[in-house]
Amino acid sequence: MQNTKNLKITFGAGVLILSVYSLWTKDFTYQNITLFFLGLFMCVLGVEESKKNKGRRWNLYVFTAIFLFATLLLQYV
Repeated sequence: MQNTKNLKITFGAGVLILSVYSLWTKDFTYQNITLFFLGLFMCVLGVEESKKNKGRRWNLYVFTAIFLFATLLLQYV
């Protein structure tokens, strides 16, 4: 559980820092990296929720992460 907490903090901070930088400077060249970190963040949340067995809420996190990764993949293809 401690590892997922560290991962959530790391990926969340990465998303926050890159998003604030993009909005502040109006330079959106790092948007793909932001989406990648957001997808990783959502994956970690989904795995953590599935370990807690809190119903089917973890499916939402995992499917959102898959959608973000697919969007990122389609931008490069």
